[in-house]
Amino acid sequence: MLTHKRNGYLFLLLFIVACSVEKAIIPSYVFVKKMKLVTNLATQGDTSQDIQDVWLFQNGEFKGSFGLPTYIPIIDKAKQNIELRAGVRRSGQDDQRLNYPLFTSFDTILPFSDLRSDTITPHVTYIDNCKFSLIQDFDGLVNFFSIKNPKKGDTIINVSNSDAWKLNNNSCKLVLSDSTYELFYVSKELSNLPSNGVANYLEVDYRCNDVFDIGLNVIYANGKDNSTYSVLSANSTNGLWKKVYLDLATEVSSEIAQNGTNTKFQIFFRVKKSGNPLMDNTNLFLDNIKLIHF
Repeated sequence: MLTHKRNGYLFLLLFIVACSVEKAIIPSYVFVKKMKLVTNLATQGDTSQDIQDVWLFQNGEFKGSFGLPTYIPIIDKAKQNIELRAGVRRSGQDDQRLNYPLFTSFDTILPFSDLRSDTITPHVTYIDNCKFSLIQDFDGLVNFFSIKNPKKGDTIINVSNSDAWKLNNNSCKLVLSDSTYELFYVSKELSNLPSNGVANYLEVDYRCNDVFDIGLNVIYANGKDNSTYSVLSANSTNGLWKKVYLDLATEVSSEIAQNGTNTKFQIFFRVKKSGNPLMDNTNLFLDNIKLIHF
């Protein structure tokens, strides 16, 4: 009798395991090594991007975000509507990952089967109704920036060698004179920027060997004194080029709400010598500066 019971338990266990194996879901995969940005060079600037994540939507449903490069598991089989969106670091913060609202998504339909792996390189563009209030790449004759109250020896140098963001293309280098403690590199006045929290991003490629600030100079039309404040402080990049997507929507919307639609803005970069004694070779390189909004 005991043997029969044991055999019965064993049969039940094997049946449960068999059912579990039968019902086990075997995924297929999409491999995404990187995402590419495609631009119209004349109207949208260069293809510089720092897309670090891919956001997956499957049949319109958000499934998760994945750091690049990545294998993305797909559970449902047959043909699937796959939508991939580009993720960046909001305002340069590693803990603030953002589905970048100014880029299009990459849409495709893929047939899936067990253990199949599809390798794709999604490409995105800027959304059609994006407006570029400022594009500065230092390769043309137009320059939207200038040094504020320069001292003798303060200057901007265009470099196209190994110091540049892209070899044989110009990047700018801010040079401080021996007597200069800090240098303000300021844009032209910008008007008609969006309010009410509408997306408004400053994109910048930079390389620096010390702390520098990116900020706003706010110019009021009601007789109020102008205000200047930093939006982001960036640290040394240790010889590497980095990119920041700086979200300005809150600052711009707040200023316009308080002071009216005639409020104007200037973007500035402020670099300061540090150390004791002051560092003589403080430098800041900039390229691909874009202010983009809807």
